[in-house]
Parts: sequence; C-alpha cells; structure tokens
Amino acid sequence: MISSVEWVPQGAADPTPKKYEMSPAELELLEKQAELEAALDNEDDFEDDDDDDDSYDNEAENPTTKSSKISLPPVDPKSLPADLRMDDYSDDDDDNDALKGSHIGNLLVGKETDAEMLLEAEEEAHQDDDGKNDKKNSNYDVDSDDDSDDDLADVPDTREYMPVDVEGLESMGLSHAAGVLNDLADNDDDDDNASDIDDINLNPDDAMICVAKTEEDFASLEVHVYEQKSGNLFVHHDIPLPSFPLCLAHGDVNADGGVGNYCAVGTFSPGIEIWNLDILNPLEPMCVLGGEDTTAADELMKLNMMRAASGKKLKKNKKSGNFGTPGGLKPGSHTDAVMALAWNKIHRQVIASGSGDCTVKLWDITQASSSKEDKCCASTFQHHTDKVQSLAWHPTEGTLLATGGFDRTVALVDARSADSIKKVKLPADCEALAWDPYNPQCLTAASEDGTLMSWDVRKFDTRTPLWSFVANEYGGVSDLSYNPSVPGMMVTCATDKTVTLWDTQNSVSGDNVIAPHPCGNKDMGVGKLYTVSFYPSSPWLLGCAGAGNELSLWDLREEMPVQNRFQDRVSEAAKQQQEQQQNNDVEQQEGNNMNDNKEQNFEAMMAAGDAATEKARTKAKKKNKKGKKKKDKVHRKGA
Repeated sequence: MISSVEWVPQGAADPTPKKYEMSPAELELLEKQAELEAALDNEDDFEDDDDDDDSYDNEAENPTTKSSKISLPPVDPKSLPADLRMDDYSDDDDDNDALKGSHIGNLLVGKETDAEMLLEAEEEAHQDDDGKNDKKNSNYDVDSDDDSDDDLADVPDTREYMPVDVEGLESMGLSHAAGVLNDLADNDDDDDNASDIDDINLNPDDAMICVAKTEEDFASLEVHVYEQKSGNLFVHHDIPLPSFPLCLAHGDVNADGGVGNYCAVGTFSPGIEIWNLDILNPLEPMCVLGGEDTTAADELMKLNMMRAASGKKLKKNKKSGNFGTPGGLKPGSHTDAVMALAWNKIHRQVIASGSGDCTVKLWDITQASSSKEDKCCASTFQHHTDKVQSLAWHPTEGTLLATGGFDRTVALVDARSADSIKKVKLPADCEALAWDPYNPQCLTAASEDGTLMSWDVRKFDTRTPLWSFVANEYGGVSDLSYNPSVPGMMVTCATDKTVTLWDTQNSVSGDNVIAPHPCGNKDMGVGKLYTVSFYPSSPWLLGCAGAGNELSLWDLREEMPVQNRFQDRVSEAAKQQQEQQQNNDVEQQEGNNMNDNKEQNFEAMMAAGDAATEKARTKAKKKNKKGKKKKDKVHRKGA
C-alpha cells in the first residue's frame, strides 16, 4: 500500500547525491575511539621499552646468556639430497618470460617465428637423446626411476592458452596481449561505471517524487525519478523505515538552520523522522521530532563501543523501565500515530503535525539538537475531539493553519494564539484540505462520503460555504490538490480507482458562484487511490497511488481536451507569478533593511503572541467583573 506521495520541487535536490554521510554523533564517536586507540598504543610502547630495559639488565647480570646459545657447523649444499638442493632448481620459465612476451602476437594468430621453431627443434633433439639413453641403459635401479619421475623439466607443456584469459596471459608474462585485452576490459568497466553514475546523478529536467510504501511487514520511503524527456520512471533509492508510514511533507531546512533536501515522515510511531533525500544509504534520520527518548540508550551504546575498543567488559542496561519522562517519550511528543504533516513554506523551519491523540503540534526544526530538544515543540492545540487527519498551511499567511479531523470539523488556527480558532461542520470525516493558490482566501475540504466543500475564510464565521456538492457517489474522495501552475485546475482521487479533473475558475467569487465543472476522468489502473498531487514545477504532470502498491503518473500534455481548456491560462499565470515574485523580493529586501537587528525566531514570535493574548484575556476578565457589578446595582433599584 502507498499511503502518501510528495513531490520534490525542481532544483531542491542535489544533482550529485552522496552515498553516505557521517552524522555528528558518529564523527564524535570515531574521534573518541581514535584517541583511545592512540592512548593504548602509547601504553604498549611504554611496556615494550620496560621489557627491553629488563632484558638488558638480565644480560648484564648473567654474561653467560649469549655464550649459552648453541652454534651449528656449516653444511655443504652438495652433501644434501637432490630434492633439497634449492639453488640448483631450473629458472627456465623466468629466463624465457621476455621471449614469450615479445612473441605473444604471433601466438594469438597461430604463426610461428624463427625463435619458436628453434626452441621446438631443440626440444625434439633433447627427446631423441633421452630415448637413446633409455635404450642403452635398460637395467636401472628404483632410485633412478624415482628421480626421473620427479624431474618434470623434460615433460612438454600441453596446455592451451586462450587469448581472452587475461589473468592467465599475465601470469605467463605475455604482457603485450594482456595489455591490449586489459585496455578493452578497462573500457568496458569505464562504460559500466559511467552508466551507474548516470543512473545516480540527476538531470535538470528530472522530476523527483517521494513515496510512503508498505509491503507486508516491510516499510520504506522510496525516492522515484521521472525522466520527462524519455518518460522513464524508476526507483532512484529507498530508505527503510521502522514503522508503517502514513504521511509525508517536504522541506529545505535542517536542524542546524542550513538548507538542503529533506522529507518529514509520519508513521504509526509518535515520532516524526526527518530524512535527507540527498544521501543514498542513510543509516538514521537527520533528526527525530518527539518520539521515544533514546538518550540513555545512545549513551550506553557509545560507552560500550568505547569499552569494547579498550577490551573492557560491556555494561548492561538496568531494567529500570522507560527512559527519560514517564511513558518513555521526549518532552512535547505526540502520544499516538502521526497522521498528518504540513511544512510551512513561509516560516520554513516550522512543521505542523496532526496525530491520533487529537492534538495539533507546531515544531521548530532548528531546535531539534540534543541541547535544545525540550524547546523543539513550540505549541500544542487541542481543539479537535477526534483524530486529526489533514493539515494545510496558508500559501501566503505563514501563521494561518487549516486543520481537519474525524470529529467532522474543519478549523482555522492562528498559530500565534491558541484561543483564535474558528470551526465549521462537515457531513462526514475530513479526508483532505487544500488552499487555492490563485485565490488564497478559498479553502476546500474533501470528506469521506464524497462531498467537496469550499469556504471564503474571510466569511468563515458565517459557516456558509461558497459551494458544496457530492463529487463521487460510489467512492469517498480520499485526497485533492490544486495545480500551482494553472489557475482553476483542481484534481481529486477516490477509492473507485479514478482521478477527476475540475475547473474551479467560476467557483470563487461573485454573485453567480457555481460548483466546479468536471473536465476529465481516468482510471489509473493501480487500485483504490489514497493520495494525489500535482508536480509543482510542471503544469501538466500529476502523480497518484494507493492500494495497488504502484505509483502512477498522468502526463496531461497528451490530453487535448485538457489542453484546449487550460492552455491559455498557463502564460497568464506565469506572468502573475513573476510579478508576485518580484513584489515579494522587493518587500523582503525592504524588510531586511529595516529589521536587520530585530530578527526573531518562531518561538519568540509565538511567545509574543501568547503574551498579547494573555494581556487581552486579563483585560476582558476585568471588564466582565465591572459589568456584573453594574447589573447587580440596577437589579436592586428595580426591585
């Protein structure tokens, strides 16, 4: 099953990813091991010096030790048996190496040179002489027979040498052919290495998508690459996960405040794992937000590795129950599965999470280091009475968060204040939420019974939707997404295995607001669909997946009805985005010039908002008390 997909924007991934990267904890451990080994080597050297000094002292006290050694008389090599005369062995093979190497070309093509013919004539003459000697000496003893059997110098070599056997040719000193064949083999290896590098490295037009996949008892985060020119889709690399994944969110800020390519993964465990997508074989996530407190176990592992390096006995973990706080969890952690994630695109260090424990939490990833872990959870909201299924940050207002849960409500939350929360009811459990990027005042929700509803959040208090209709009667809508490059294009997926495109351009504002118009439907052929998303860097590509355990992509460039309806909007949208980006850059530059010395992190902003809220609450309480006193007085007069 594939529970979630998440596109990586173009340019966010490293074009030359690494195979492995050492974590700070691993580097620290290796440094400590090196220091320990150096200290042990110094101790061994010191002990060896002491042993040498002791032996020197013993020799000085007992001068007869040297003279006590037994001296053997010299031995004449000629007096030894023939099989023990090592100096008399023939070196004909070594002497002929140069000759063999010089004529390898003729050996390969089957031609014989004059030198080879001379060698063959000498061997034949030698064999004839041996035959004559055998006829003359018919009476021979057993010892001479054994010696002739052991002497293999006269036995001809009948082995056949194949020119493709590079190692065999090299062992015989046939360097010329071996060099040629080695060049051919090296070229083949170079081609294979180049092919492997091409598969690993990314091209500028490659589209990367993350897939949360579960197969039986194995869970993984698969990173797929789609080559848009050739239409080739393949798994670039995968990351094993300790628990079944439920949701994904992409971001570009790490725990040190640096920029990279990261994916947050929510699973059935209470922790949120942040993985570096630019590393092919990571052993552990970059950091974990919440979850089990493994500090004591990590320290014990480091201590045991140090003791093992020094040859000491390992320590065992005491059976004292859970680590850290009661329940074995880090401070501020969720206590149930993480079902929804949303990475803020304005305040890029902020991640929102929704859980089965009915809470919504805000995390500051830059506080995820071990020294600041207790400050990582910036805020907790408890406005839902059932599991929180979906989250969505506003595209331009970085503090406005939409949440939806199984309590059949959709809520708007101002992240600066826990009291500023507004709710509306749904006809069924909320499955997905999405903001219209070209009409950011419009929030759309999909429910389990197939109903789609949209609200103007400026009139959210009225609880009246702009439009509401049943998009799928036979399968509930499981996910929806707006196209960030084409105004008015929305897509939904359902458990009836289909994806549907909608035109929402006339469903935004005005007196004659109408429901979105369906403009395309397709069975994706991968079973029931649970997730769908548009590629943010291309207007005509979307991906979906579900129960079929396969990722399916739909390239809309080949769909002429879709092109006829939406093609003209792309150029206008590009112009609007360019103008908006220029205005944002100017405003950001002006803000940076005015507030160079007044920058605040997200935690400080939250603290300021809480303080203002508390002040307003205190003032309201005072007013209520005064009002009650006045009413009591009026009541007495009337009586």
